[in-house]
Amino acid sequence: MRTETATTARETGTLAYDLLVVGAALALTLVGTLIWGVGREALATSLGGTLAVVNWLGLRWVVARLLGARPAGGRRRTLLLGTLFVVKFGLLIGIVWALIRWAGLDPLGLALGYSALVVGLLGAGMLVGRERAAGGADA
Repeated sequence: MRTETATTARETGTLAYDLLVVGAALALTLVGTLIWGVGREALATSLGGTLAVVNWLGLRWVVARLLGARPAGGRRRTLLLGTLFVVKFGLLIGIVWALIRWAGLDPLGLALGYSALVVGLLGAGMLVGRERAAGGADA
């Protein structure tokens, strides 16, 4: 039985992470625009940031179901989710390859934008970890 409060608590548990990944993508797009100006490199940075956000949301969704945030519903569903987890990474690599090869975007700009995933998760981990440590039983 699902309740509104259980759903809200689960969503707010990752809300800081979601917001900081999106914020890092926007900030790094601004940095790319300041470094290279408005052009193909800035476009590559913004697309890299978009890929980081989409990858984070997809990763969070799949892993939450794999690790049992919601009941997996049997071995077949677990196998399907595991396959989806692997396919997601292959799709990400394929999209990056296509953006570099066919669209001719700068790999450095894509890397800068995609680093929003790392920057956002580390920043959120520091903020959330600091809040929990200050009010936790270990303090």
